[in-house]
Amino acid sequence: MVSQEQINVHNMHGYAAALILDEEILKNNANNKEFEITRQEKQRYIVITVNESELSPFYVIPNAYKMLMTNMKINGIKQKNDRRVLACFEKEYYLNGKWHMDIHIAVE
Repeated sequence: MVSQEQINVHNMHGYAAALILDEEILKNNANNKEFEITRQEKQRYIVITVNESELSPFYVIPNAYKMLMTNMKINGIKQKNDRRVLACFEKEYYLNGKWHMDIHIAVE
């Protein structure tokens, strides 16, 4: 589910899930047609961490993206727009019993 702002401002229509796969899994599933396997070269990302964002995700997460983009603009960091890399992604995890999310945006 995406917010109205994500639809209007970022032209988002939903989310996709991705996993980082071990080379052995890649070799064993090279011809598997049940799922798509895509490779990406190493890429630099600018990152911000939000804590407990599940409490108000449609406020905290969009504002975290805005903060990253503002930081990029102020510091002259350009977003990388290349179909061969993930333009942005979110990583969720628990640390010390608390939920966290790292938001990544690809940069030049």
